[in-house]
Amino acid sequence: MNEQEEHVKKFLASSTYHQLSANQQKHAQDILTRFNQHMMNEQHLADTAWTPQAVKEVMVGDFIADPALTNQFGIAVAPVLKAYQNFLKVAGLREIIQAIDDQRTNMNACRKAHQTWAQMHGKEKTTEPAPKAPAKKTTATKKPENVKKVKPWSAQRLEGFIEKCKHAAAVENESQNQPLDGGEQQYIVGQFIKLMAQECGEYPGSWDFYDLQRVLGMMMPLDPDITPKQIKNIVPTAQALFDYLKRTKQLDLDQYRIGLKAIANMQPSQDMLASLSRKDRETQLMLSFIRSNGIDTNDVKTAEKWMDDHREEVAGFMRGLLNPWSEYEHRQLMKRQHQQQQVAPGRQTQVVRHHRVPQGIKFSKKARKRRHK
Repeated sequence: MNEQEEHVKKFLASSTYHQLSANQQKHAQDILTRFNQHMMNEQHLADTAWTPQAVKEVMVGDFIADPALTNQFGIAVAPVLKAYQNFLKVAGLREIIQAIDDQRTNMNACRKAHQTWAQMHGKEKTTEPAPKAPAKKTTATKKPENVKKVKPWSAQRLEGFIEKCKHAAAVENESQNQPLDGGEQQYIVGQFIKLMAQECGEYPGSWDFYDLQRVLGMMMPLDPDITPKQIKNIVPTAQALFDYLKRTKQLDLDQYRIGLKAIANMQPSQDMLASLSRKDRETQLMLSFIRSNGIDTNDVKTAEKWMDDHREEVAGFMRGLLNPWSEYEHRQLMKRQHQQQQVAPGRQTQVVRHHRVPQGIKFSKKARKRRHK
């Protein structure tokens, strides 16, 4: 256990921690583990040496851009970070707390958009945004406008590239020692490259962060032919592919970094989706979209009202994710309709039989009355 992990462990047992709300306590360990990791990797600062500028940059960086992060997680970030720094009694505590408060609005905007501040504003590197700058409203259905357009590949070129990458998934070093066998990895690689081209119009060298997350993290888990084991291994398989393409100079350093950023911190959500049925995966992704717009899905009335007010947005989001599997969805719909039609005649017969009984009783009573007369 390193020094920072020891600090987090002590904080979780402290009175400072127990003064936090239930939601803040629930997310505290995950927040601190993630934030410390990003602070160390991006700013090279231990938890006792944060600076206001470094705090602001990490708060609106990859730390908060993961689509799996919920609204409740985002709400808990600022109070947990302030309590943690207060517990450590760091130098310059007041300035760090002020930096956290100043950056809170921008961080929430990034979480809702599943993007870093730099990506939201078309910059390659994250720079400190003005504390009072209005947050740019972006929903998970919208794509950044600064993505460069590239000439589409021919069908032959794309198919050749897919076959080359599928072969690499079976034999190259990057794909060895993984839980999936060669065939299972080949399926993921082939579907990924095909979906990026077919659904997003993007090819190696033009892959976009947002679309990589949408395809790898959302579309592929809805593939009717994918197995739970394959869903759990989308991340390592994609990383192996990115590593192979970089080593063979088929992917430049910038695209390689974008690829790794897209799959960073994606594994927990993939594990969760793998444990669900396909229908439940659809539901979970829809709930994630609703949460990304700042709605607490645990509050059923509020969530339902928001969905009623934004039916087109929700439907558009789900149509986009399900579009590659539209033929499958159509077959399932026809199957359900056929089953209903098979059940209908039986129900109809029962209704008619049930209707004849009272008719007979009424007739019998009339007959008795006539006899009495």
